Amino acid sequence: MKLSDDMLFAHPVLSANSTDFLDSLFEAEFEIRIGDKDNLDIIASLTLRCADLNELLNVGAAGSGFFLICSRTYENRLIEMAPGSKEHRFRASDFFRSVQLRPVVWSKEARRGWTSRYLHPEYRGAADFPAATILALGEEQTFTVDRERLRPFESIFSLASLDELAPGEIAVDVDADKIVIKVHPSTKAGIEEIRNNRTGRNVLLNAVYLPALMQVLNEIAKDRGRCEDHQWFRIFEAKSIAAGINLDQPEYLRDAQRLLGFPFVKIEAERERLFA
Repeated sequence: MKLSDDMLFAHPVLSANSTDFLDSLFEAEFEIRIGDKDNLDIIASLTLRCADLNELLNVGAAGSGFFLICSRTYENRLIEMAPGSKEHRFRASDFFRSVQLRPVVWSKEARRGWTSRYLHPEYRGAADFPAATILALGEEQTFTVDRERLRPFESIFSLASLDELAPGEIAVDVDADKIVIKVHPSTKAGIEEIRNNRTGRNVLLNAVYLPALMQVLNEIAKDRGRCEDHQWFRIFEAKSIAAGINLDQPEYLRDAQRLLGFPFVKIEAERERLFA
């Protein structure tokens, strides 16, 4: 169903854009969480302040919930839930770009001469409505799902040698399609050898990528416009949004660790192998 705020109905509808119901309210709040394991969690909170509509819900003559709509992937789901708060889990990969959330209350049974003390006087206290029609309509809310967040971090980094750097020194260049980590030629050779095994990769997350990400966060905070023009930025931004990171005011050390999934934990998991 495609819903809009200027739709007309032959029966009263509770919404912010109509006066069909007096001293009544139907609204919703949504908290969106997108995880790295293709989890899309929507914490929905519905509020319905109209005793007569609530009574229809209580006797099963009406339902409440929200539409979850993504035109890019042809998703159009009606999620039923009672007023209150509830967490719903979906696959993030089922959605792409803009997603609409529209809270609704709908009839499950037809009514003739349905009475409510909250109806506008023009209805003279009673109304008719068919089954499967809208009784209350909340304001539409939107959020974005970007598949770029699913791409591995390695895809936006490249390693390059720079003779001017001291062995072990790291420099970061964000002015290219990929983020370039520059190191001394001997360091580059060591990194390439170390990253060929799992334990080595975990060491590099802490020794190379963690400080590199801190520098990238710093560059974005200083001049976001300079970074947005490059291909790496979209992936970086999508992963930051999924991790709840504010790129305008980052906490460099904490946010870099969050982006890498707290890499020291991976070192601890390999402790016996590293120090045997």
